Amino acid sequence: MKLTLAAFALLCFTSFSLDAKSRLGEYYLGFGYSIIDGGKTVDLEGDAFQITANSIASDSTDFILNFSYGRAESTLDTNGTATTSDGTTFNIGLDYVYHYDENVFQNGMFRPYVGLGLSYLGDDLGVTLGDDGFTWSFLGGTEILFTDNFSFMLGGRFIGLWSDFGENDFSLHTGLSYWINDVHGIALEYNRAFDQEVDFITLKYLYSWQ
Repeated sequence: MKLTLAAFALLCFTSFSLDAKSRLGEYYLGFGYSIIDGGKTVDLEGDAFQITANSIASDSTDFILNFSYGRAESTLDTNGTATTSDGTTFNIGLDYVYHYDENVFQNGMFRPYVGLGLSYLGDDLGVTLGDDGFTWSFLGGTEILFTDNFSFMLGGRFIGLWSDFGENDFSLHTGLSYWINDVHGIALEYNRAFDQEVDFITLKYLYSWQ
């Protein structure tokens, strides 16, 4: 709710621009640090490093390479006795994203997108899913271009294991980006995995060479 109110406030008090720099249709690298917190059956705490590479596939499509590696600690409280264990989590994947540049709304302020993704997940503690293996995913949402410098991503991803289609989860993805200039930018992102009940808060540096 607080995130929704913040996004609405930005929408009301910022000006709009046709020439705003976007997270879609750009060449850039992202380097991020995430804090992991939550857990459905255990109390999870940890952190992770992320690398993102966005490359233009065509005028309206992108390839997005994602890699993350982190460590987490889980605590299980059974009858007043706490059992603690730790492990690693990593994910490497490729998304193919189509953005609707010819069907935008409000003079180009909204930029909807849909996509497909493939990845490999290694997760000792079930931070993302309950098992390791190759995954498939469907994603979609919109980017909201506030000004030349500010944009807001709002979307979701439905992800599951190829080996067990019943093992899946839906996650909410949000991100506020600020481009300092045409080359350098920063982003603050929040992701929520609903079935696993895990939150990810990420601070990311963006480097664009286009």
